[in-house]
Amino acid sequence: MQLQRRDHTATEASDPGVQAYEERWGASRRVIHHRPHLWRALAPRTNGGRVLEIGPGLRTTAPVRGSFFIETSPTAARTLRHKGGRALLADGLALPFRDGSFQAVFAFEVLEHVDQDVRMLGQMARVLAPGGLAVISVPAHMDRWSATDVSCHHVRRYEPDELLGKLAGAGLIPEGYSVRRGGGHPKLAVLGSRLLDAIPRLSNWWLQNVVFTAQSAWHKRAGVVRWTDPREPVAPTVGGMMVLCRRAGETPS
Repeated sequence: MQLQRRDHTATEASDPGVQAYEERWGASRRVIHHRPHLWRALAPRTNGGRVLEIGPGLRTTAPVRGSFFIETSPTAARTLRHKGGRALLADGLALPFRDGSFQAVFAFEVLEHVDQDVRMLGQMARVLAPGGLAVISVPAHMDRWSATDVSCHHVRRYEPDELLGKLAGAGLIPEGYSVRRGGGHPKLAVLGSRLLDAIPRLSNWWLQNVVFTAQSAWHKRAGVVRWTDPREPVAPTVGGMMVLCRRAGETPS
């Protein structure tokens, strides 16, 4: 079966992708600290400064209370505010913050939804303080395009050199990367895609309350992040990559 890519801009309120994510977060009010092991590793590097996370839905990496969030989903933004987060309903193409407002900015599984990814990276760099931390994760390698990408309204998967080049071009200097293995069997991807399309609320409730809840608990107990030098090649078999960057410029004393 040949799959077609869907053109998608995640920042247009009338876009079907945004509507799909509103449907997703409407299926649950449970907020999950999705990557506790990653936050455990990153927190010391933020120096207690302000943290912004773009597009987490209800699966945040930054702790909800006290952190800033940008969301296109009214349900997700409202729920995060109820839990003590500072969530604004906006997009990543025109972040409503002053230059250098944050010590850290995160965007996990966001760029692949956005046509104007270079513009979003520029906005992330703009609101970071000099020397500030940026962490971005994306799906990797277009030859791994699957039914899951279609159902999730992805615009693209990234070639590693392409991603590293765009980050550096935005003034975000890569310091290391981490990878995740490729997805499962293609037939399972097709099945999962069909379930998401046919019964989105039930499928997303199951993912949020069972799958990702269990994953978070495992990461909290045993999760470890290992960074590879960005000069080292990325294997063609990986399914995604996460990049740790610093904004160009010296940290103010």
